[in-house]
Amino acid sequence: MQAQAETLTYGWQKVDGIHLFYREGGPRDAPTLVFLHGNPLSSIMYEKLMEDLAATGKLHVLAVDYPSFGYSDAPDHATYRYTFDHVADTVRKFLAARGITRYGLYMQDYGVPVGFRLVQANPDAISMIVVQNGVIHLDGFPSAQDPQGELRRHWQTRNPAVDRRRAGYVARLAYPRADGWSPDDGVTPDAALLMVAAAQRPGVIDGRNDLWFDYGNNVLRYPAWQAMLRKMRVPLLVLWGRRDPFFTTSGALAYQRDVPTAEVHLLDADHFASLEVPDEIATLINGFLSRHSVATPPPSGSP
Repeated sequence: MQAQAETLTYGWQKVDGIHLFYREGGPRDAPTLVFLHGNPLSSIMYEKLMEDLAATGKLHVLAVDYPSFGYSDAPDHATYRYTFDHVADTVRKFLAARGITRYGLYMQDYGVPVGFRLVQANPDAISMIVVQNGVIHLDGFPSAQDPQGELRRHWQTRNPAVDRRRAGYVARLAYPRADGWSPDDGVTPDAALLMVAAAQRPGVIDGRNDLWFDYGNNVLRYPAWQAMLRKMRVPLLVLWGRRDPFFTTSGALAYQRDVPTAEVHLLDADHFASLEVPDEIATLINGFLSRHSVATPPPSGSP
């Protein structure tokens, strides 16, 4: 039977003085699946998918917007360090504040390096891993494969021209409208509007540029994350929009080198597949859960 979508609840959780926006649904006593969004979107990219999964009554779903993304506060980069280490630590504290101690991870794009830091910090907390268009292998990251290419050189020695180009792009982002509208990576008008409003807040591009400069530290950690996956014994599901030009399907297949039992599905979608084919992804996740045991969290108050 096809479940009807369930309305999510919304709120802000204060972490270190920063109000982090979150979306949540499903029974709290069911296994938790935490959604970590990509750049430049926010948890809005998971809205329909989370509704579908919450409606089954078998999952507790939770998504958070990182600082400066979506509806979360945007602290100045002079007071908040926009690095992946710091963002991951903020998400870790968010989960602790929400009482989440054991959970699965659904990670896309920037969510992958954030999530793998959480896994590395406490692998025993992880019940399952779902990856959607996010890499820990250079196989699927063509623009970063050349050590002398612009990206790799920028990550080694920050290039102000790259920062200016990214700032100019954000400044030119426009309100979605009929004249000239075309979906970018499958992004919906609602998601695009929130993306523009969040990115154009004063000072946000400075923090975003700091985070992009720090991305090179993720590439350096790829071998360690691959080795960690090979040692872990958690179910791994890889979902990939095969029309993604930035993170290509080679990145999806590379996960099977580390986890031969990983399930890999190539979808007729682009970079933000959860916006394009949420019902298909929900079906794949439900099927995956039917084949794998995911431990439920202990009852409230238990040791």
